[in-house]
Amino acid sequence: MSELQRPAPLYRQVYTLLRRQILEGKYSPGEVLHESRMAESLAVSRTPVREALRQLEREGLLIPHGSEKAVTNPGKEEFVDLYTCRMALERLVAERSAMYARGEDVEFMAMTISEAREAAGAENHAGVLAANTAFHDRMVESAKMPTLERLMDTIRGQILVVRRNLLLINTEVETAICDEHDTILDAIKNGDVEASQKNMELHMTNDIKRGIANFEERENA
Repeated sequence: MSELQRPAPLYRQVYTLLRRQILEGKYSPGEVLHESRMAESLAVSRTPVREALRQLEREGLLIPHGSEKAVTNPGKEEFVDLYTCRMALERLVAERSAMYARGEDVEFMAMTISEAREAAGAENHAGVLAANTAFHDRMVESAKMPTLERLMDTIRGQILVVRRNLLLINTEVETAICDEHDTILDAIKNGDVEASQKNMELHMTNDIKRGIANFEERENA
């Protein structure tokens, strides 16, 4: 119970803790989270755990597994569907970022690319993921559209699970992603809306190809 604090609603604390653990990779895709075991390990009743698991299911981080819940584990078609939706949203993010990003936004995004390159060189895959996530999150913030930000939030958790378990393939791929981020940022910095959209679409298309290749590699293993 050391990680939970009583003053906040208990189900919200359980939700926050489990969500962080899922996104950090403590639970693998497809792994079952047993309500009773969760409650016992956190020294709470099953009610707040049940509510937390329901919220995580609504966010797409968990899926039904009999009477329990399991961490989302999208197949190839689900992955493509998810990233097709993401591409549509990210194109708008890139467009508006080119229109509204400030100098400090550009500097921050440039810093995250540098951090990702450094982490890739050190084979620090978690560091690459964190830096790349910060890059995209700041771009969403720079787009200055709260409705768009909320829409991105609805798929953010699923995207992070997929990226952690499917798209971090090797240093070569991570470096290629940094190069793509550089190209997107150059267009944003220059206020080039059309190039920002085009470069983001290419980046998302490449992510889909990388994901499909990873699925096929696993199928043939």
